[in-house]
Amino acid sequence: MTGAANALAMARIPLVDEHDPTAPTDAREALLEVGAGRGLVLNVYRALANNPAALRAVHALSMATRTFPTGAGTGSLSPAQSELAYTAATVANRCFY
Repeated sequence: MTGAANALAMARIPLVDEHDPTAPTDAREALLEVGAGRGLVLNVYRALANNPAALRAVHALSMATRTFPTGAGTGSLSPAQSELAYTAATVANRCFY
């Protein structure tokens, strides 16, 4: 790779698999907690699992502000209202994905 191309290369953050026995125990346990609360584990959480304390903090914030179809969470919005708020914020901030 040339110097210019290398300067444009995107950093890669490894994803931690909660079922990988070689992954750190704390990271696996944090991901299993996320999965139990949300009903699934998104890749953003697998990336955050490289720092289990950060993952737990983000998950705690999510659980405090939302209610999930699993019944977990303490937020005052229904799952549908929560998704509508996320979608509206995405559009308002021009964060299309």
